[in-house]
Amino acid sequence: MYPWHGLWRLALWLTRKLMFLWVRTRTLEAQLERVASFSAQPVCYVLERPGLADLAVLEQECLRHGLPRPSTGLSMEGLKEWRAVAYLRKGPKRGRKARGGRLERLAAAVQTGQVKEVIVIPVSVFWGRSPDKERSIFKLLFSEDWRIVGRINKLFMIIFHGRDVLLQFSEPVQLSALVAEGPNPALVARKLGRVLRVHFRRRRIATIGPDLSHRRTLVNQVLNSDPVRRAIRRDSEVHKLPTAKSVAKARRYANEIAANYSYTTVRVMERLLMWLWNRLYEGVEVGGAERLKAVAEGNEIVYVPCHRSHIDYLLLSYVVYRNGLVPPHIAAGVNLNLPVIGPILRSGGAFFMRRSFRDDPLYAAVFRRYFSLNLAKGVAMEYFIEGGRSRTGRLLPAKPGMLAMTVRAYLREPVRPVVFVPVYFGYERLLEGGTYVSELSGKPKQKESVLGIFKAVRQLRRDFGRVHVNFGEPFFLDVALRTHRPGWREEIIEEHEKPAWSGPVVEALGDEILKRINAAAAVNPINLLAMTLLATPRQSMVERPLAKMLDLFCTMQRAAPYAAGVTVTGLDGDEIIAYGERLGLVERKSHRLGDIIALAPKEALRATYFRNNIAHLFALPSIVACCFLDKSVLPVDRVRGLAHMVYPYIGGELFLRWDLAELDGELDRVIDTLVSQGLLVRDEGNGEERLRRPAPQTPEAIELWVLAQCSIQTLERFYMTAALLAKHGSGTLRPGQLEDLCHLMAQRMSMLFQFSAPEFFDKTLFRGFIGRLRKNGVLRTDESGLLVFDAGLLRAMEDARVFLGDRLRRDVLQAMNL
Repeated sequence: MYPWHGLWRLALWLTRKLMFLWVRTRTLEAQLERVASFSAQPVCYVLERPGLADLAVLEQECLRHGLPRPSTGLSMEGLKEWRAVAYLRKGPKRGRKARGGRLERLAAAVQTGQVKEVIVIPVSVFWGRSPDKERSIFKLLFSEDWRIVGRINKLFMIIFHGRDVLLQFSEPVQLSALVAEGPNPALVARKLGRVLRVHFRRRRIATIGPDLSHRRTLVNQVLNSDPVRRAIRRDSEVHKLPTAKSVAKARRYANEIAANYSYTTVRVMERLLMWLWNRLYEGVEVGGAERLKAVAEGNEIVYVPCHRSHIDYLLLSYVVYRNGLVPPHIAAGVNLNLPVIGPILRSGGAFFMRRSFRDDPLYAAVFRRYFSLNLAKGVAMEYFIEGGRSRTGRLLPAKPGMLAMTVRAYLREPVRPVVFVPVYFGYERLLEGGTYVSELSGKPKQKESVLGIFKAVRQLRRDFGRVHVNFGEPFFLDVALRTHRPGWREEIIEEHEKPAWSGPVVEALGDEILKRINAAAAVNPINLLAMTLLATPRQSMVERPLAKMLDLFCTMQRAAPYAAGVTVTGLDGDEIIAYGERLGLVERKSHRLGDIIALAPKEALRATYFRNNIAHLFALPSIVACCFLDKSVLPVDRVRGLAHMVYPYIGGELFLRWDLAELDGELDRVIDTLVSQGLLVRDEGNGEERLRRPAPQTPEAIELWVLAQCSIQTLERFYMTAALLAKHGSGTLRPGQLEDLCHLMAQRMSMLFQFSAPEFFDKTLFRGFIGRLRKNGVLRTDESGLLVFDAGLLRAMEDARVFLGDRLRRDVLQAMNL
């Protein structure tokens, strides 16, 4: 060993000892386990650039976790390297590649058989990327970004961000596999270098985001693109304007739209949001984060969350950042581009869009091009495919706009695979809960304003419980394209062209994403209490039966879960009741025969929102339970037949995950669960498999009745619509007239017989249901635009009688004066 080798090791030892008086590092556990599995073999680490500080961090992490150290080198028969680390780039100047000496020598040793294997492990070190420990806003200025820093800047990064260092080990590479593909060691080293350069870039994109151009540069790219230039010429011709004025208009549009992403703002916002969540919530529970990390590198990530609250925008960015990934650019409504607030959101990644582009082709061209450029550059994107916030707690049908834009952009420039990541938000209280009830009752939607934001600040003193953020199963756009258009890659799609076959792709994509959002639902104490108590006539139950019912719901989801991504609270029934009391959702009424738990008067209407968050999870068990409201015994085949009859409508409203071919298997699983819990009894008499409900007045019979109420309102809307059509006759009503009649009749029925909840007579539910009747051929529209039907609708109405029972059926007919 040369003398300077010893001096180098001494310098590394001194640097490490001095640095780690201050520096603190973090490594992801899953990566450590993978690297440790190769530690018995010769290991060479690869850093992107040389630097004593980064090497000292690597040395320290290897010491701490018992991994081979880079300073010990590689020494075995036929192979001697005085240090076990290589660099891809030689110096601080961008693009200067290091000589492949060490990697080439290692490849030669494997190729000649001197050693059987060498494991190459890429290592990335990020200074100032650990979000869980940042305290000073000033030090955020010196954290990791895409700049190539020199020694002075590195010193400042160590000083201001030394306690926030993230080290990431990447997937190890077996050098023998590369040598087998090409016997020339120099070519192997160059090939490995190319692969690792791409990998390091992807790792950096996934961790801190893409290398974003200056906003003005991006705006110029948009304006200089062919589609926008054509749109400018058309605008000039149509409106008889000088070209310069149309260009100025396009530039104004681009500046109105474009984000002004700032790494510093994102890091400052992370600190502020941590404070906000600690004020608002008792904790943020994250589920399925491993699914996101599995697809984060090398793909274009498009987050498609459900939309419950304005908090969604901030919450998802916070969770993504806390999991070591770059926050996405967010498509926000232009109504949020408020004074002061708008620029902050814009620098955090928000880009603003108008509600409709139809009346302004120039605006549409500018927005589409801005979106396409960001997608092609690998910028993570986020948009809400429901269009707006759900006021009922159910998912809204997917709006095609942004999905169609994503599909068309990818068809023209398939740079990297696009993967949609569904996200489910589960709240226990909503900041906007009161306004949702008002809007459903008919009051106009309140416009966002700075004053409204300051009013919302007053709510920070309230307890909002916990919030759940669950990542659903990712879905690749390529899968949808191959399903509907196998040869799409061979087609040439022009910028202005909208292929006829893309419409069905977008529609199927929207449905699939919504189903995957629902498949990642969170069952929390509040929606369990809401679902159970709203099923009772006076929204109250005796404490012990209520606790038992809550335990039953949890047991059902654990024994026969709706999907693998569903999370269930770990509290038992008694703890759930205590939790609801603490948050003010329920109140206790003392009684000598046993306390009664009831929804608090001011919370009862809001509770319907939280019940609807998980209605889909219990839809099939509830449908089966409804079959026994008016019948004590039914053949299993009859239960399946009734479920098949209503499933297309309930499944469409709640975006249930099974198609009709899968339904029988799922029904059998549900029936087995209900039998195991004692809610149904198998009866094998007369050679026919039958199901029997428990004896009346038993606890199991009451539990079966409560379970049935979870979907009874949907079935009532089904029966009410069919009854109105039967009353007026075929060919007399238009779709809009039927929708208005259904809305008014449901409103009337709610006032007469039920707990008066505005979501029961929400027009969008009837509009969707009528649309599904038409899609399934039960209703048709004649040449005059009138709805026509045949005897099939009347037969379906007769079948629906089984679900409702005599009392509910009479209530519907009485409200209609039939």
